[in-house]
Amino acid sequence: MSNSGGSSFRATGPRYAPVAPQSAETKLRDVSKAYEKLFMREMMKSMRSSVNESGFIKQNQMEKIFREELDQEYLQGWSDRGGVGFADVIYNNLVEKYGAQLGLKAPEQKPVGPLPLNEKSNYTGLRKVPAASENDIAYRFDLKGSESLGKPQELVAPWSGSLLGKQELADGSQVLEIGHENGLKSRISFRGQAERLNLGHSFQAGEKIGLLSPEAKSFFWTLGGEPKTDAADEASTVSE
Repeated sequence: MSNSGGSSFRATGPRYAPVAPQSAETKLRDVSKAYEKLFMREMMKSMRSSVNESGFIKQNQMEKIFREELDQEYLQGWSDRGGVGFADVIYNNLVEKYGAQLGLKAPEQKPVGPLPLNEKSNYTGLRKVPAASENDIAYRFDLKGSESLGKPQELVAPWSGSLLGKQELADGSQVLEIGHENGLKSRISFRGQAERLNLGHSFQAGEKIGLLSPEAKSFFWTLGGEPKTDAADEASTVSE
């Protein structure tokens, strides 16, 4: 039988609101709490197994099941009240390792100097040497000499920052101190000519700070301060 009114049948049903995707931080928090609960569960099982049952009254199967459920309630309660701190340790480790990929922390900024990374042929090696302070890291760059390039070799700022100090030693060596935006401080000692810059001058990463003497066979770069990232560890990648 036709419907001359032209109305059509429309199916209706329950409508579900779309579920908002979890943020990366929420996912890492959930994973950290899950690992903490697993750790606490295994610890509680180990503690329970170390307690011998009384020979006078033995627990039946129902009592054991009830005890396990009660332990689960204890674990959930501890977790809801902040746990034992183990989840925070796991979360911080996950952020440290994967935070840059997930957008939870700024990506680590690798140094672009003191030698331009596209002119590696001028130096033969980079090695750590003893620093004046145990909180500092000192590197020695061994060079072939600028005459091998046919032009003076430039030194550049490893990261952006500002000039904190400038000194010329009795032997003609130059010492530049730069405070970087990542929290580190550079102290670069070299034979050659430093740029004519006033204290407080702002550097961009890769900006020229001086010229090595053609006879220079090495120079020193000391890192100190409290890095905001793992920038100090990344300095070792200059020679790779």
